[in-house]
Amino acid sequence: MGVETIILNILKIAFVVLAGHIALTKIIPILDEMLKSLLKDNKIVDSFTSLLGILVFVLVGKSVIEFATATENKVIAYLSVLKPGVDLLLSLIPYFGYIFAAAVVIIALKGIKK
Repeated sequence: MGVETIILNILKIAFVVLAGHIALTKIIPILDEMLKSLLKDNKIVDSFTSLLGILVFVLVGKSVIEFATATENKVIAYLSVLKPGVDLLLSLIPYFGYIFAAAVVIIALKGIKK
């Protein structure tokens, strides 16, 4: 394994962490403010943005694990034991989408009744 490959994977990890930080500190708060201005129920908006934050953490973790194990360092290779748990969390994403769609429909129906 060349030093170049290790450095490239470390840079990939750094940029994935930076992108996750930007998503958590800039993008999700903007989305939170936008949704709160559109919807009256703040609990739903807070729950949804919390789920998005968790999703960002899981996606960043998945990428970090992939890039870290690509370095083929024996100590770092132990991170691969976390991969099944991360994959399980990622398999729940479509169900979160269904729940969010149902919440949108319920909120829309409540708005029509009034």
